Amino acid sequence: VKGVQVKCTESNRGISIEINASLLFDPAQAVLNQESIQVLTAVAKVLATDTHQVQIEGHTDNLPIASPIFPSNWELSSARASSVTRLFVDNGVAPQRIVVIGYADNRPVDSNDTPEGRARNRRVTVMILAENEGQTTDLTLDPDIRSAPQVP
Repeated sequence: VKGVQVKCTESNRGISIEINASLLFDPAQAVLNQESIQVLTAVAKVLATDTHQVQIEGHTDNLPIASPIFPSNWELSSARASSVTRLFVDNGVAPQRIVVIGYADNRPVDSNDTPEGRARNRRVTVMILAENEGQTTDLTLDPDIRSAPQVP
């Protein structure tokens, strides 16, 4: 969807809030702009009263960056996710509930062949993980193979 700035989806993994980077940061920067701080603070205050794990993902387009601060898109995507994380922690979200991931340009949601597609790929995703996310269930197998169900 072209022109989407914030996209919320729900899946079996949890609730995903995808925010276009242009709403949060100046180009090639990882410092949150003033307008985004107020909105993200409101989100943080809601998350602070919750118990779900939160995964904050930074994404970039595929255009290379090579600045003294960000030698590659890995550093830029990680720094952007970290900026959101610091704001969340400063507003009461328990740090042990947060995971920060920088994906660089490796998980595009649109084509990098157009300016619109590249703009869509520059984003931060706040993933509020489902309660059972990451949980595993051990299954015990009967050591007596003869008691295992037979395939006809």
